[in-house]
Amino acid sequence: MFQITKEVLEQKIASVSFSRIGETTTVCSLTLDSGFVVIGQSACIDPKAFDESIGCDLARENALNKLWELEGYHVKETLYAAKMAQE
Repeated sequence: MFQITKEVLEQKIASVSFSRIGETTTVCSLTLDSGFVVIGQSACIDPKAFDESIGCDLARENALNKLWELEGYHVKETLYAAKMAQE
């Protein structure tokens, strides 16, 4: 049984970049080995409470969660295609 783990996802990431939009929004771009880009974001309500490090951590976590969903779909489709090919 194949299991998607955080380590599996991390191995697919070729590069990570962060951008700050306005005073309170952080965007994380995960570029995968395939060239596909997954975007995550975080936002803070109060500019005085904004912490760049926390914003980056949360935006990266958000992007990684999106990648997890995409990878889950991909694995399921691959398993289904293999099953159909055997029938």
